[in-house]
Amino acid sequence: MMADMPSVLPRAVLPVIASALLTTACGTDPTGECRGTHLGARVNWPIDVESSRLERRLSGSLGNRTVQLNLRYIPNGDAGLTDFGAFVRLVDNAKVSNGPVTVLLVGNGGARLVPESTSLVLEWDGIVGTRGFTGSGYPEASGVPLAGSVTLAEVTGDFAAGHYVYHFADGSELTCTFNIPTPARADGLLGGDVDVDDDDDDD
Repeated sequence: MMADMPSVLPRAVLPVIASALLTTACGTDPTGECRGTHLGARVNWPIDVESSRLERRLSGSLGNRTVQLNLRYIPNGDAGLTDFGAFVRLVDNAKVSNGPVTVLLVGNGGARLVPESTSLVLEWDGIVGTRGFTGSGYPEASGVPLAGSVTLAEVTGDFAAGHYVYHFADGSELTCTFNIPTPARADGLLGGDVDVDDDDDDD
C-alpha cells in the first residue's frame, strides 16, 4: 500500500536530497532544511548538524536493533520557536534500499500526529521548543499540523535520507529534508565518540 502512494516532495527539493545522499554516504555532517510556510511566514531553517543523527541500538538478546531518527532544525527564533524537529522510531532493523517509501501522518484529535497503522514508522514525536514550552507535541502557539507524511528515500546501516511534510489548517505546507549519518559516521559534537552499538554489519 505504501509503495503506491505518491510522493508530495516538491521538485525543487529533489536536487537537495540527491546531493545529500552523495555527501553523507562519504561521511560528512547531516544535511537538510525546513522550507515552506509556517504561521503565515515563509521560512528556511537549516538542519542542526550537531544533534541530527540516525541511531541503531541493540534491543534484547535476539540481535534486533531499534532504529531512531533524531531530526532537529534551527528555526532562528521565527514565531518564537527555539527548537523544531521530530524523533522518529522505525521498525526494528529497518532498511530501505528500493524506496522511496511514504507513510502518512494523521492527526489524533490532539496536538500530535501518528503514523498510519502497519507501516515502517512505529512512532512519530514532533519536537517544538518555544520560549514557554519545550517537548514533544505541538503547542497551539507554534502551529498544530492537521496531517502530514514522511518519505524515506533510503535507510542503511550508516545513514537515512528523506523528507517530511506538514499540512496546516490554512492550506500551507512545511517540507523538511534530512540526510543524517550515524554518530560513528559523523563529524561534530556527536561524531564518532557516541556508543550506539553501530557497526558495519548493518550494511
